[in-house]
Amino acid sequence: MNKIKRYTLLIIGTGLLLQGCRSAADLSSALPNPKWTAAQVVRAHKQTEPEFKYLAARAQVVYKTDDQEQKINVSLRMKGGDTIWMKATILGITLAKALITKDQVSYYEMLNKTYYQGPIEEISRWLGFAVTMDQLQHLLLGQSVLDMGRGTPRQIQGGSYVLGPIDTGIGWNLTNFMRPDNFRLKSAELASTGIVPTTASLHYGDYRQEAQQYFPERLNLLVYTPKARTEIKLSFKQFDLLDRMNFRYEIPQGFKKMSP
Repeated sequence: MNKIKRYTLLIIGTGLLLQGCRSAADLSSALPNPKWTAAQVVRAHKQTEPEFKYLAARAQVVYKTDDQEQKINVSLRMKGGDTIWMKATILGITLAKALITKDQVSYYEMLNKTYYQGPIEEISRWLGFAVTMDQLQHLLLGQSVLDMGRGTPRQIQGGSYVLGPIDTGIGWNLTNFMRPDNFRLKSAELASTGIVPTTASLHYGDYRQEAQQYFPERLNLLVYTPKARTEIKLSFKQFDLLDRMNFRYEIPQGFKKMSP
């Protein structure tokens, strides 16, 4: 996989979204309540699930590996649970655009004049685990990517509700760390159960409040394998909740289609 494609997919897989939730001030305190059961924490978390029609955001993305570091700016547009539009730029110059729907993923990059179009399932193959449009949104909005049932283990650790580990059924265990003040995710950890030890951790910074909803100001994704360490940081600069939005996207003529 060439660097342009890999970088574009990393952005798609990690920075495609963010969003907020209803205020949970009446549900929580500054410290975890030891009397609360897992079911109560899960219920409060679901009650603060994002609700929006259209969202626009701007963010800076930093991509680091053992031998390189890159920075880009990202403009993001989203229709809740339906569409993600993204444009990556450096110094105002467009590098790539992407459009993801419930059924399809499409993107093109300007440097090599190439594009890709395929089913949404391709994102699951690129990431290494099954993922839907809703889960992509949840990943970056401070919402659990998996439903947590009554049997979810619960403990209190470091001022957070710890829910998990949860067996995803696809070779990973997921553990969520919930904030007690607004029931958004403080962090999440994925650990592979296969032969190759791989871990991924997602850390959220503080949340800002816009229109009585909470938005993560920062996201930090770390992926460790026996051979490499990858870090992706997102710093969000602007959020706008809108009643309508344009998702104009057209692959330029003459671009060459890439294989999956």
